[in-house]
Amino acid sequence: MLPNQTFSTIQQLINYINTVFVTNGANGITGAEGNNILNGITTFLQSYLVNNSLVTIYNTNPGTVYMLQTPMTLFTTVPTSIQWPNNVQNEYYIINATSQNIPIAGGYSYTDQYGTVQTTIPARTAIHIAKATNQSWVQVNNLGESGGGGLPPVTGNGGESLFTDGNSTFWAPGIIPIYEGDSNWESATQWVNGHSYNVTIPSPKFLIFWNEIGRYLLPAEYEFVSGGFNVLVAGFNSATANVFLSFLPSNESL
Repeated sequence: MLPNQTFSTIQQLINYINTVFVTNGANGITGAEGNNILNGITTFLQSYLVNNSLVTIYNTNPGTVYMLQTPMTLFTTVPTSIQWPNNVQNEYYIINATSQNIPIAGGYSYTDQYGTVQTTIPARTAIHIAKATNQSWVQVNNLGESGGGGLPPVTGNGGESLFTDGNSTFWAPGIIPIYEGDSNWESATQWVNGHSYNVTIPSPKFLIFWNEIGRYLLPAEYEFVSGGFNVLVAGFNSATANVFLSFLPSNESL
């Protein structure tokens, strides 16, 4: 027998139980009333499962403000921004499978484990947020990560080091060799990245090792220029010199 009454909220079901399905000595409970309640309980049990409606895959063209439709959403393209309504679970899983940060629409945000209000979903990151008693949304996953995200895949990144730009993590070489005659040398002493070819510079902070003299250059022996560096050591010549950029802690930056 189909139920003759359904419930849009769990509170409606509770009220119905308290006012209709009352244990009493008169045995006045009907089969229809019992069926309404059992069906309502089963329906809400299903709806409260986080992935009952399955993961929504967002892969439409960019340029839209997207309202999350289900508790779990996978983004393979980047919308203009995202927002979310309240749901019965009071939680959302947002999976950014793109290489760009996904903006969060104005009026929406979540607070990470450091108490910082975040307005983006970092690239290559899965974020789990839940609603708190003060009505704000807080991040409840990856509490050991400063950026809230998991590590990027290691496959295909052998020999590389893990870096962060403050929003996301990525793999890149920890040491970049620059050989004599490299096409990015602009002069005998100045190298600027991104001319004939582009190498990945994961950080604007690095040290310079000059292979021919067997040591790192001292801070007074080079200067940073936009996108590169200039060696100040007398006799340095890019036509014969081989240097290595080491991305290690340094007080110098571009």
